[in-house]
Amino acid sequence: MLLNRLVMRNFKRFRNQEILFQDGITGIVGNNGTGKSSIVTAILFALYGLQGTGIDGDHIVSSLAGPQDVCEVRLDFLAGNNEYTVIRKFKRRPSSTLHEATLYMNQRLLASSVQKVGQEMQRIVGMGPGDLRNTIYAGQKELLTLIESRAGSRKDWFMQVLGIDYIKRDSMEVLKEIIDARDGSYREISGRLQELDADGVRARIRAFKDNLADAEEEGRRIAVAEKSAREALERARKERDRLLLVRDRYLSLTKGEEALIAEIGRLRDECREGEAEIAERMRLQDDLDALTPIADRCETLKAAVMAISDEKAQADRLVLEAETAMEQVREYGKRRAKVEAELAALAEDEETVTRLSREVGEWQALKARVAALKGLQPEYESLREELARMDERFGQTRQRVEENRADIEGVEEKVRHLTALEAEVGEYDTLRARDEVFSQAAAHAREMERCLQEVRAASGDLERLKSTIAGFARNLTGLDAVEMEIEEAGRRRDHLTARISACATRQQAVREEIQKLAEHQTEIRRAGPGGSCPMCHQGLGERYEDLLDDLAAATASMQERLAGIEQEHTRAASDHRDVVARIQSLLQQRTTLQHIREQHALYTSRYRQTSETARRWEAEAGKHQAAIQALGLAEYDPAAHDALRERFRDLAEKKARADTLRGECSRLPPLREERQRLIAEVEGYLARKEEIEEDLARLGFDPQLLKRLEAEAQTLEASCHAHIEAQARLSRRPALEEERKAILERLEELQARLREIRSEQQGLSFDQDRFVRLTEEFHRAEEAHRRALELRVRLEEVPRVRRAFEAKRELLAGLEAELRATKIALADLDFDGQAIAAVEERLAGLERDLAIAREQSYAITARIGSLKADIKEETARLSRADDLARQQKSLHEEIGRLKLTRSLIRDYTDYLLQVVRDRIEEEAGRVLAEITDGRYGTVMLDDDFTVLVHDMGDDYPADRFSGGEQDDIAIALRIALSRFLAGVNEVHDSTFLIFDEIFGSQDEERRNNLLRALRTQEAHFPQILLISHITEVQDEFSTTLMVEMGADHTSTVREL
Repeated sequence: MLLNRLVMRNFKRFRNQEILFQDGITGIVGNNGTGKSSIVTAILFALYGLQGTGIDGDHIVSSLAGPQDVCEVRLDFLAGNNEYTVIRKFKRRPSSTLHEATLYMNQRLLASSVQKVGQEMQRIVGMGPGDLRNTIYAGQKELLTLIESRAGSRKDWFMQVLGIDYIKRDSMEVLKEIIDARDGSYREISGRLQELDADGVRARIRAFKDNLADAEEEGRRIAVAEKSAREALERARKERDRLLLVRDRYLSLTKGEEALIAEIGRLRDECREGEAEIAERMRLQDDLDALTPIADRCETLKAAVMAISDEKAQADRLVLEAETAMEQVREYGKRRAKVEAELAALAEDEETVTRLSREVGEWQALKARVAALKGLQPEYESLREELARMDERFGQTRQRVEENRADIEGVEEKVRHLTALEAEVGEYDTLRARDEVFSQAAAHAREMERCLQEVRAASGDLERLKSTIAGFARNLTGLDAVEMEIEEAGRRRDHLTARISACATRQQAVREEIQKLAEHQTEIRRAGPGGSCPMCHQGLGERYEDLLDDLAAATASMQERLAGIEQEHTRAASDHRDVVARIQSLLQQRTTLQHIREQHALYTSRYRQTSETARRWEAEAGKHQAAIQALGLAEYDPAAHDALRERFRDLAEKKARADTLRGECSRLPPLREERQRLIAEVEGYLARKEEIEEDLARLGFDPQLLKRLEAEAQTLEASCHAHIEAQARLSRRPALEEERKAILERLEELQARLREIRSEQQGLSFDQDRFVRLTEEFHRAEEAHRRALELRVRLEEVPRVRRAFEAKRELLAGLEAELRATKIALADLDFDGQAIAAVEERLAGLERDLAIAREQSYAITARIGSLKADIKEETARLSRADDLARQQKSLHEEIGRLKLTRSLIRDYTDYLLQVVRDRIEEEAGRVLAEITDGRYGTVMLDDDFTVLVHDMGDDYPADRFSGGEQDDIAIALRIALSRFLAGVNEVHDSTFLIFDEIFGSQDEERRNNLLRALRTQEAHFPQILLISHITEVQDEFSTTLMVEMGADHTSTVREL
């Protein structure tokens, strides 16, 4: 993967910048804070978005961008013989964030969304953002860290870059958290299993099932009795239904009889009304005979009226024409007077035209002179405007000269100030390193305080849990008493159920005995005193009355006994309902207490887990305290840190001011060049001003003369307008004379027409009185004709009315016959209302018997339902216990697997670290041999990743070698790591490397040595980017890019 071009718009400090990358070593140099490292950030942002940069989106968009400006980064690169272009746009809005991404391959669209572009970049590059950064990027002072830092931190750095640290630390912590959580769940389930007592539940289920079998057998016996009662009741209901049908038929016939009687009465009334209507219509014939002579004259009178109406219309038309002609005569008279007045006024206009002719000639001469002067005015105004612009520019140039002089003096003062500041910031790096130590200690102190806060919070939770557990324990004291009450109530319920069943049986037996006594008494009455006893077949004789009295007394005794049994049954049923309700209440209490017992076990488990958590937080706080001591501090002192920060901040501000002044001082040469340019502009201005003044004198244009001539023309303009208006009015004289002639001719025509109209009116013979008389006679004849037509229509309806009358008489006869048949059917039905009452009484007795059977069925059903509910509840408890047992077994197996996984991961990371170390040693040896021309070819890393180099038959640490050789070793080790990471991620194409501030504070010799070492790797890494604030090395690069900050605090890049 090689870089071709980078374009940044509104990205961090860059407003609009394009960078072209070349092969070889490219140096990116500039002062601190100018944005050199931002170029690397832009490359990673283009490839992977915000995920690749590791910084917040608020710091991506340039602070100098406008509200509508969008941050855009474009990167052109080569990978796998294909040219790619990735474009990303970003903008943070108050309510949303804009992030767009587009990827092109060989100028064809490949992907067009952030997610799809990210997936394609992962595929093209072959690795994620973290792996790419570790492969191609070496940060500030990283090279020396590889060989100079402490052994533990060096090993941690290698494990972090290689990803082994994540496998070992993060996965082990996650597994430990999972194992602790599973242990807590295991202990909690164990406590809940102990509370559920699965063996006791199984014993109670067996006892409940035995009781259920007995209750179901009793229920079947009661069901047989209920079925018999239901069948007898069904037979009685069928008999009642038959009688009800007979009653319904009787009622239906009765209602039909009443309806027929009403309908017959209505038809008789309608027949009488029809006879009266026929007689009335026959009397209308006399009225018709009287109206016929008058109605016959209607047509004759109508013709006479129409004839005289034509004469009346012609007379009305002549009157209207005469009135219209008179109106037109008056109108034309007015128009003639108006035209004659206008002709008389034209004489005055002739005098006005003669008087104003001279003034009009003067006005035209003035207009010609004004037009000539206006022709010169544009050129005059153009020259004057140019002269004004020249004066304005001269003023601006003069002001800029003053500003330039002030800027040059200010920059020269800043140069002197910069020299003083550079002498003060010498200890900046030392304070920075000390501040890093304090910052690490502060981080450990914050974590330690957080751990102690967690310990205090856990202590509070333990107190609350302890109080809650004690409350649960107090509530559980009544559980045994509730269990005993449930058992006692169950025995009471069974006893009442047996009593209800016994009462029902005794009621049935007593009713049967009463029925037998009643039957025996009926047989004796049927036999009479002279008959024989149906039991012993002996004559009754004198014993007849005594026997009846004995039977009546026995029946009364049995009735009293039956009443007592019914009262006992009612009391037992009421007690049974109360006991069932009490059992339900006790079961609810037991369920609540069992839930409290489960909560007690749960909170006990939580108490143990919280205690363990508090111990872990205490241990973690101890670790952070040890880490603070390992940094060389007895404890973290915020006051000392604040004082150090204040001193460091003061130096940082001075250093920042120095960097700022350094950028501002670079403006001095451009300011001096600007001063020379401004002097040349002033000289050119003075020469051009002289030329313009000569052109104005040659033109001869006078604005005052133009204004005076325009004023004189304006004075004569009113006379000119009056002359034009008078001429216009004189031009209308022929038209007015022609109009007067036409008006006179039209008046003569109208007067002739009036004479003709009067002559026609005198020739008409129209009589107005005769017209009124004929009209009144015609209206009377027309009314008589209309009345005669109505009478004829009504007389024509007489046959239809007669037919309707006959039809109603026939219908009346049929209804009278139907009424007689209905009375016969009622007599044949022989309906008796007492039979229904007897059947209803029998039904009531049968329903009471069925209710008793159902009550027994309800009692046994309630008992069966209660037993089933008990079995279901205990089965659910047993199911919960079985589920918990399975969960406990599964958790035990899972905890074993997790512990085994931790052990395997620990062994695997050790093995993986050894394999990786061997491969890095081999690769570092090859790179070092390339750099040193074969002098050193073997590099080893011990268990602490201390670098050992083989020389003269033995292995020596890196600090044994010279400074230049240490640089070679560091370069070889870092490039070997990059090669290894590229191979792990299966990246086989040539790629680029970025080294950010790797020179540190090295002298010129060691810097040159590093450059020489890097040149040996151009075959593997065709593009190597070196970022440095040291400008003295710029001549050593194949390409040098200078990053500078302008006066507006925006950065620019230029190639030297």
